Amino acid sequence: MRLILFFLLSFIIFSANAEFKSEDSASITLTGGNTEFESYALKSLNTFKKDKRSYKLNGGYNYGESSKVRSSENWNIELRYDYALSDHNSLYLGEVAEADRFSGIRRRYNTDLGFKYTFIKSDHIHFLAELGYRYSIEQNIDQTIALLKDSKGRVYLEGSKTLKSNIKGKFWLEYLPNFSRSQDYLINLEPSLLISLTSVFSMKTAYLWKYNNGPSVGTGKHDYNYTLTLISNF
Repeated sequence: MRLILFFLLSFIIFSANAEFKSEDSASITLTGGNTEFESYALKSLNTFKKDKRSYKLNGGYNYGESSKVRSSENWNIELRYDYALSDHNSLYLGEVAEADRFSGIRRRYNTDLGFKYTFIKSDHIHFLAELGYRYSIEQNIDQTIALLKDSKGRVYLEGSKTLKSNIKGKFWLEYLPNFSRSQDYLINLEPSLLISLTSVFSMKTAYLWKYNNGPSVGTGKHDYNYTLTLISNF
C-alpha cells in the first residue's frame, strides 16, 4: 500500500510538466436469441515521462457471461517507475495487483525490482530485455489453502519491427521461475500486429498465452486469449 501511495503522489507531482502518452481500448460483445453471450474488455496503458524518470499506470479488465452464468473474469493494475542510467540502461520498480477467478487466483500482489537493457532502439526496430526479482503474495479462490508467499525471478524479452509505414509487429516473452517452489513457474507470451488507421486510431490483433506449471487445484495449466481491438492513442 505504501508503494502504491508513493506512485500516486509521484504522478500528481510530475504530471503537470511531464510528457504524457495514453493507449486505450474497449470492446463489447452481445449475443441474444438462441445463444445468449456477453463479454466486456477494457484496457488502458498510460505513461508519464520527465527527464530520466518514467511512470507507468496500466490496467485491464475482462468479463464474460454465457446464458447469464459468469464464464470469465480477470483484472490487473500495474504501477511502475523507471529511472534511466543511460540511453540503453535503466532500473525499474513496480507493483502489480491482479485477480483471475477461473484460474483460481482470488488476489495476487507482485512487487518487482530489476534492470532493463535496450539492445536496439530506432524508428523501425526496437529490442529490449529485463532481468529482475519478484516477490508475490497470492490468495487462491479456495481459501482453505494457506496464503502463498514466493520469491521469483523475472526474465522479459520484447521486440518490435515496423513492417510497413502503417503496420508494426511485436512479440514479448516473460519467464518467471519460482525460487520458493521450483515446480510453480510461469510463462507468458504475446505476438501482435498493429495497423495504424489514422493519427489517433489503430487496429490491433494479438494472441496472449499464459502457462502456470503449478496451478490451483481444479484448474488447467494454460490459458489463451485472442483479441481484435480498436485502439485510441493520445
